[in-house]
Amino acid sequence: MAGKPDDNSKSLSSALEAAKNAAEQGIVDIQKQADAVMKEAASHLVAGGAMIAEFVRQGVSVAEQYAEQGKGYVNYGLGETKKAEDAVVAEVKHGLQFVQSNPYVSYPLLATGTLLLLPGTRRLLYRATLGRLRSADAILQSSEGKVEGLRVKMSDYSNEAKKLQERMAAAEEEYLSGRAKLKATRQELQRLASVVAKSERAAAGVLEDLRAIRKVDKAVQLRAEAASQVSSLRSQRSTLLQNIYRIASRDI
Repeated sequence: MAGKPDDNSKSLSSALEAAKNAAEQGIVDIQKQADAVMKEAASHLVAGGAMIAEFVRQGVSVAEQYAEQGKGYVNYGLGETKKAEDAVVAEVKHGLQFVQSNPYVSYPLLATGTLLLLPGTRRLLYRATLGRLRSADAILQSSEGKVEGLRVKMSDYSNEAKKLQERMAAAEEEYLSGRAKLKATRQELQRLASVVAKSERAAAGVLEDLRAIRKVDKAVQLRAEAASQVSSLRSQRSTLLQNIYRIASRDI
């Protein structure tokens, strides 16, 4: 009975050692599996990156090809445009040279073209040529439509003319009223300018009298005040004269 505890402790130690070894082996296996998974994932990522890089390279190459083709088309279009411009300029120069070298031919043609641009000339020419080919019924039908259209337009013209006449009468009344007011204002401005000029002369006379007194303090103060009044009155009179001239420039 005394040897049983030793046997139990040995068996327990063996079990613990076995469990430890199993745990270590499990950890090693898990690490190996994790390393394998990481390597496989890394290989897939590398392969995917290479594939994406290849797609990008192909896309860039195709874009460069299209860009080169577009550049060629643009250059071709610019060249054709330049050729057309040169041709137009050459034709214009040729026409000007022809006009300059043949005035007896070009001037009558120019006068004829100018006359053909006028509406009255075109109307007369049409009546003298193609207008004669129309039948009487066609002329009557066309004339009837034009007369009806003119009747409607004449009614509109009458209404619009009536409105414009009423507006003109109101504007004329306002103009005459404003003209009368401006005339009365001009007279008032002239009267006020005369009064201001008279006051300015009076202030200037006072200033001249005070300048004769030099050693009195009160005279100095009065002289300064009189000088200020003269300057202010002169400025007011100048403003009044400007307003009078402004009204007079309108023949009022």
